[in-house]
Amino acid sequence: MMQKKITHLGPREAEFLSLFSSRGSLFDLTQAAEYWGSREMTRKKLSLLEKRGWLARLERGKYLIIPLEAGVDRTWSEESYLIASSLARPSAIAYWSAIRHWNWTEQIPRIVYVQTTQRKKQTRRMILGVHYEFVTVNPKKFYGNTREWRQGKPVLITSREKTLLDSADDIERAGGIEEVGKAIRNGVPEVAWKGLDEHVQRFPNKAAVKRLGFLIETLVPDLPGGAQQYLGRWRRLLSAGTAYLDPGGRKTGRIDTRWRVKVNAEVR
Repeated sequence: MMQKKITHLGPREAEFLSLFSSRGSLFDLTQAAEYWGSREMTRKKLSLLEKRGWLARLERGKYLIIPLEAGVDRTWSEESYLIASSLARPSAIAYWSAIRHWNWTEQIPRIVYVQTTQRKKQTRRMILGVHYEFVTVNPKKFYGNTREWRQGKPVLITSREKTLLDSADDIERAGGIEEVGKAIRNGVPEVAWKGLDEHVQRFPNKAAVKRLGFLIETLVPDLPGGAQQYLGRWRRLLSAGTAYLDPGGRKTGRIDTRWRVKVNAEVR
């Protein structure tokens, strides 16, 4: 958490903070320059406001207004999804964070996972006491997001269907094989199978499809009507070769020929 002593404001600084707070707590250098005029003056004013505890610099050129309610210590915790969305565009809350969002786990991830097509110099950041990890993916994997609202602003979160597929694609960032198994058991009854099938048909990594199909058949005994038809379609998509159920697990395990998966981790 940030701690800075609050200090006085001049009339122009007060007007600036009031105006930009009315638009939302996050802004960038270009937006601020529209108020202050020259970039040189803008940087000078923003640096001054940061030193005085009224702003937090999230990264180069991006700022958060610390409101008066933060008190004299200027301690503040902003909505993490909004911060994540402001630091990578396009982006979506994904993996273990999305699993938690859909209430498929009781665990609270220590990291906010953000999927993006943008390349970040710093893939891991800690901002206002919150850890963020930015995961750059191929644009072909960036789809299937749903819009949610935070403090009147839209943020993207991977849909229920895409969350399951992404989790099978990146077991580690989804919290590990145990958390993925939990998400499968809790999530499959809630997904739209037609939508899930559309995502599977489109997804470029067929190893993820192998894992997802195997886990669904293993962990969800009472599948809804029509689900087996979709699973049969997925098996016809399977690429040659065998995928590890847990890419970070041991190298040994039985081979499930139905899904071409090496079962190198226990699932239950």
